[in-house]
Amino acid sequence: MTNAIGLIAGNRELPLLVAEKARELGRPLAVAALEGEAEPLLAELAETFVWLKLGQLTVLADFFQAAGVCELIIIGGLGRESIFNYEPDEAAVALMAALDDYHTDKILRALCRWLEERGFRVRAASELLPELLTPPGLLTRLAPGEDLVADLKVAWRVAKELGRLDVGHCAVVSDRITLAVEAAEGTDEAIRRGAALADKPVAVAKVVKPVQDLRLDPPVIGPETIRVMAETGRVGALVIDASQVLIVNRDETVRLADEAGLALLAWTGS
Repeated sequence: MTNAIGLIAGNRELPLLVAEKARELGRPLAVAALEGEAEPLLAELAETFVWLKLGQLTVLADFFQAAGVCELIIIGGLGRESIFNYEPDEAAVALMAALDDYHTDKILRALCRWLEERGFRVRAASELLPELLTPPGLLTRLAPGEDLVADLKVAWRVAKELGRLDVGHCAVVSDRITLAVEAAEGTDEAIRRGAALADKPVAVAKVVKPVQDLRLDPPVIGPETIRVMAETGRVGALVIDASQVLIVNRDETVRLADEAGLALLAWTGS
């Protein structure tokens, strides 16, 4: 294949959106789908397709080279079972042995370098899908009151500091007190945990890491994020990094936030 795009696919909707956009653009697609994570439907959208276990780097590179891929997109989440039960080949063992910790950003940067050394160019999903990015401003009908704005500012600062440590993207705050920060459990569980500690509406911030490579592990929100917030009955507002955090199905996300009486905002700044 010429002009082919390679896709390393994790879970949820984003890999499907990338695959559909590649088809729309007439770009051949080669998909390496992570077992237990990626959607089987991806096989129907790809010219070449393979299921791989996390850690099979040599098979991964050989697959894309055989498919004539030069450009790669790495997108989609990973469940804890995959993260803690991966099966590394010799290349993956060597890559991991060179790291002094196993935080997400560090692993993905090392993977990116490894792929680039083999002639692949890693691209951000947002290059193919710029519509997933949103400009700054209020997205919902409801704006947060003064107390929630104050909490959002604290949540924003905490989430940015969390990102500097390469731990997570999200912080939950009420009365200017941090109730929860995201780690390996992911955004949804951090929100549930923080909201359970509050007796009034809480503020949530989801941001990019200050030195984040936006090609790798971009923070994402979507309808499911709003459903989780609504289910807690305690979330009053969510702020994201404008033009950096991806919003899947923005219209539906905003509609659900409006229905739940949540304020959704996009801010700029470090």
